[in-house]
Amino acid sequence: MKRFAIGLLSAAAVATTILLVRQQKEEDTKPPRPIPAGETQSPISLERIRELGL
Repeated sequence: MKRFAIGLLSAAAVATTILLVRQQKEEDTKPPRPIPAGETQSPISLERIRELGL
């Protein structure tokens, strides 16, 4: 029974490692979203939206 538990834990660790590596590769290959001209990184405040009349 002890061998079975160790084997099961080992298989789970290997599967988790494979999934994490695949996820890391997918994140690395995604190009960053370009910011259109005139837009900023910071969110627009509610007051600014009201000033613009949106």
